[in-house]
Amino acid sequence: MTALSSIVDSYRYRGLLRNLLARDLSVRYKNSVLGFLWTLLNPLLLMIVFTIVFQVLLPTNIPHFSVFVLIGILAWNFCVGSVMASIHSVAGNGDLVRKVYFPREMLPLSAVLSCLVHFVLALSLVFVMLPLTGLTITPLILWLPITIVFQTAFLAGVGLFLSAVNVFFRDTESIMDVAMLAWFFLTPIFYPLDVLADKEIGAMNVRWLMHVLNPMASFISTYRLVLIDAAPPDPAFLARTFAVSIMVLIVGYAVFKRSEPSFGEEL
Repeated sequence: MTALSSIVDSYRYRGLLRNLLARDLSVRYKNSVLGFLWTLLNPLLLMIVFTIVFQVLLPTNIPHFSVFVLIGILAWNFCVGSVMASIHSVAGNGDLVRKVYFPREMLPLSAVLSCLVHFVLALSLVFVMLPLTGLTITPLILWLPITIVFQTAFLAGVGLFLSAVNVFFRDTESIMDVAMLAWFFLTPIFYPLDVLADKEIGAMNVRWLMHVLNPMASFISTYRLVLIDAAPPDPAFLARTFAVSIMVLIVGYAVFKRSEPSFGEEL
């Protein structure tokens, strides 16, 4: 099956994707008293903890720190939720994969889209916090949907790749638990990327490496630039970030489709 026919086949099963997404959303907070409110409470409580630590115990001079760290937390939660849910999306549905034909990529994609829904809902917290901290909502928020789309594309690529790898190597989830912790500290969630501006590894600038090797740093920086600084992103910077996102999506999809015929045997 060619790449184009695979994409067309996936589109034909878009109804299944909606059903899987609805299932993921309903199961996530099943038997939870607060349900979807945890989508708001979780980042809000983390924001309070980080604010206490970095404004009271270890004071920093970052302006509007509460909003600053909240944006980082929301974008990171979208990332870690998508990656970890995608990893076992195929291996965890072995019976379905063996018995029913459908494009298997629907499983990791539904996991990512479920996290996207929670991310978009949680962004309402930012729009509440902005005026409370003296910031203004400007027309530059129109950059948000574009950035969100490419962050979703990046996470979908990572999710497709890891979900396929996990079918053959079940240690993937355990390895990623450690990798996600390292990724967390290498991503500017509670510190600005500017602090790395003058640091170098060999002849390479650390800030430049972060933008190239860690798209999450670029996405978070873009959200903060638009929402806090009320400034437009640099077109060249966006072009590089978006190009990396699409490349990751293409590679992840290619690896997934190449591995897909063996899923039934492995599961």
